[in-house]
Amino acid sequence: MKTLWVMIALPSALALAATEHPTGNRTTPPTIDVIAPRGVPRGMTTELTVEGLNLAGTSRIHFDRPGITGRILRIKELPDLPEVRLGSNNTPSTIDLGPLPPRNQVTIELDVSPEADIGPVNFRLQNQLGTSPAGRILIEPYYGETPDREPNDTLENANEIFLPTVVVGQISRPGDVDTYKIQVKAGQQIVFFDGAQQLGSTLQPVVQIVGEDLAVLAEFGTDGHPAERFAYRFEKSGTYFIRVTDYQKGGRASHFYRLLMGEFPLVTHAFPLGVQRSKTAELSVGGPGLSETKASVELPSDDLPIVRVRPRLRNGASFTEIRLAVSDDPQLIAKGDNLTLAGAQRVQLPVAIHGRIPAPQNSLPAEHFYSFSLRKGQKIVLEVFAQRVGSELDSLVEVLDAKGAPVEIATARPVLELFTTLRDHDSVQRGIRLNSITGLVEGDYLMAGQEIMRIEALPLQPDADVIMESFGGQRMAYFGTSPEAHAIDRAIYKVHILPPGANPPPNGLPLTRLYARNDDGGPGYGKDSYLEFTAPSDGVYVARIRDVRGLGGENFAYQLSIHEPRPDFRLAVNPQNPNVPQGGSIPLTVTARRLDGFNGEITITVEDLPPGITATSGKILAGQVSTTLLLSASPDAKPQPARPLRVIGRAQIDGRMVARSLDPDDRLQLVALMPPPDVQMTAETREIVLEPGAKAEVRVKIARQNGFGGRVPVEVRNLPPRVRVPDVGLNGVLINEDETERVFHVEALPNAEPLEQPIYVAGKVETRSPLASSYAAPTPILLKIKPKTAVVSQAGSSSAPTGAGAPK
Repeated sequence: MKTLWVMIALPSALALAATEHPTGNRTTPPTIDVIAPRGVPRGMTTELTVEGLNLAGTSRIHFDRPGITGRILRIKELPDLPEVRLGSNNTPSTIDLGPLPPRNQVTIELDVSPEADIGPVNFRLQNQLGTSPAGRILIEPYYGETPDREPNDTLENANEIFLPTVVVGQISRPGDVDTYKIQVKAGQQIVFFDGAQQLGSTLQPVVQIVGEDLAVLAEFGTDGHPAERFAYRFEKSGTYFIRVTDYQKGGRASHFYRLLMGEFPLVTHAFPLGVQRSKTAELSVGGPGLSETKASVELPSDDLPIVRVRPRLRNGASFTEIRLAVSDDPQLIAKGDNLTLAGAQRVQLPVAIHGRIPAPQNSLPAEHFYSFSLRKGQKIVLEVFAQRVGSELDSLVEVLDAKGAPVEIATARPVLELFTTLRDHDSVQRGIRLNSITGLVEGDYLMAGQEIMRIEALPLQPDADVIMESFGGQRMAYFGTSPEAHAIDRAIYKVHILPPGANPPPNGLPLTRLYARNDDGGPGYGKDSYLEFTAPSDGVYVARIRDVRGLGGENFAYQLSIHEPRPDFRLAVNPQNPNVPQGGSIPLTVTARRLDGFNGEITITVEDLPPGITATSGKILAGQVSTTLLLSASPDAKPQPARPLRVIGRAQIDGRMVARSLDPDDRLQLVALMPPPDVQMTAETREIVLEPGAKAEVRVKIARQNGFGGRVPVEVRNLPPRVRVPDVGLNGVLINEDETERVFHVEALPNAEPLEQPIYVAGKVETRSPLASSYAAPTPILLKIKPKTAVVSQAGSSSAPTGAGAPK
């Protein structure tokens, strides 16, 4: 990571605007709104301008990859723009965010090495308010830009361009078409690569190649032919036209493109899709304008299951990276004739199998079969690497018995019929609106279509969703099922999960047999399949894999990994670039993605913090996926360059201590210092003792600072499963502008598990930054869930639990 530090002394008034406002000032972290240019040539020095709020005093720029350095040239204040903020219902927002912070422009001199890799570079700016959200630019070859010059909607007024070049344009209005004229030689093959998708462009590009006779020779962006990267070979010399438009005929400022055109190496796929862990690997690679050829790749030294590599070809490094699955298992190539159960390819476990699903024959989808032996009770994992590593395969994987029959793993017995209501529901969202919640409790399984989900929280008011268990904001499915979209008024059943082969008495609702099959693996797997399987008896079993749409072809490759479970975990944090206030504390949420059934306790620590900044440690308890830590800075902590955020998780797995850190590819996870907080939060309650089904009172106070006088939403962090804050309104728990304290309740649901763990309260200051400004009470609240006391009735006397401990 290349960085540059320049000390610039500026009045503190620039950091905290002294504008009169009913609710006073608030500290807004630096933001990034506009970056120009979006692409910079390698081997050159380029001036980059970044516009945003509160960028005065910017003194440092952090990059996430080598080969690029920056120097702050100048900073100036810009006129305010009209403030138009829309709420979730697309109407003007009424939330008071205080006075508009100053808008600034930072000019940076970038030096890009001639050896720098082509592709996206992320960066953050740092000033006395902390670090900004990440901005992104593209490093491009030194071809020069050809700007879009309007009008160029027709062939007659097409812009003439000379290859190679980067064509830069925008489909700014509905129906807009940009047209370019080129000269080519007979047999010349031109590669097209639109890097704008990596910068967040909303354009769905359609690119046409048109001859002088007005005939459309090729069209990309429709009928499954991607327009982001492709190649076209021109049969005859002459003049041709390139037309760019939007697939939906829309137009807006965010519909931009950066179309790289020329003859250059562009690798988009590889075979095999995975390799055995070593220092280097030999692959067959291909891409637009590139016949499949052998290439050598260097593998990083970390132990991640998926790595990014850049193949080196005879004419230079690829302009794009590819992803590869990496494992220690023996690698095996599919024979290709294993297209039937009788022709199943015999394999020994563990194994990583590489294959390609061929195109359908006679309208019948192709599928591959692999057979292997298991002992009764032996557990295995079947994991597909396909779309996560660049394949077009949308996999479906199943386990069959030796005769080809599906293997039943459980029986879902409906006991209550409900219906979705209000709206259609996609396959991602956590909230499902039901026509009734009578008869439901947290932890119940629900079945809609072929998806089984689990209730995390029931609504606290009638006009609200039932919240399903999720990870990373994506709904989770259980028992090998996959999340599905559900239309309004679809039947949804509360189900009891029974052993395979169970035959309960009929109750008028449809009994469902669950088999060992999976389509989408859930959070972290995308469209790739993931299936856990336990052999019901000794014998031979067969894995079947195909595309769920029945498609196939050269780019429908996969790696099918079959092995016994290897429990493990991976860590992520939020926020990724915490700005810690002098004399204050902020909450840091650490989330673990548990792998292959690992459910043990994980101890979390933060190491190598800058002087003056400290962190608490924490534990992700068994059965939980996250914990909250506090980052705190002393009142006399001194500003300094941001440091990498080093979070370590340690756990006992199979009798050995395993340590995992954050994603090493993300070099912009930084911790920095910021000014004192706008709110000091205090937890008056120090301990809560609850029995399942009971509530306890929590009292918090705030002290506003720095001239801040706005409302303060209160957050409760690190609540365990089946514990919630019940008395929330439309704005949650809120301390209004004229208040300094709030009393609310914490409730343990009837099925809450006994435990002890700290919970944290934080006050949120609402700003215009996408970075949350949450300031935590420095002392946690100890939450104790006690086993429920049995009620004993005797003649003339009785005893009952009190349920909640009083705040201390």
